[in-house]
Amino acid sequence: MPPAKPVDPSTACPCGSKNPLGECCLNYIEGKALAPTAEALMRSRYTAHVLVAVDYLWQTWSPERRSKSSKADIAAWATNCEWLGLQILTVDAGKEKDNEGTVSFIAIFRQDGKLQHHQETSLFRKTAEGWRYIDHKE
Repeated sequence: MPPAKPVDPSTACPCGSKNPLGECCLNYIEGKALAPTAEALMRSRYTAHVLVAVDYLWQTWSPERRSKSSKADIAAWATNCEWLGLQILTVDAGKEKDNEGTVSFIAIFRQDGKLQHHQETSLFRKTAEGWRYIDHKE
């Protein structure tokens, strides 16, 4: 399923890479390519929140994480926030030849008129289907 919000591939990618969306995260979200690193998956998952690409968010979660939520929960979170920016703090491993990696980040958003941020360190693992979000520490 495509993103719920209209997409202009020539706009700057919301992930903060300064690349056009069509040359960055959109390729992963639309299934044209797999994110090559844990950081690329993290950035594409943030962008998927901005675009309300629920299927991509669901697909890139580990089965364990999926059992603790639903697509409706993801859609509610993504649509009830105005996503304002992503800041990557640290990346540990998660390169193309690695099997695991962590990415620490801050996502800035507005919800119910209040400016907020979500900070966590996410664990990613490479599977046969590509990188997957496994869990986090806040």
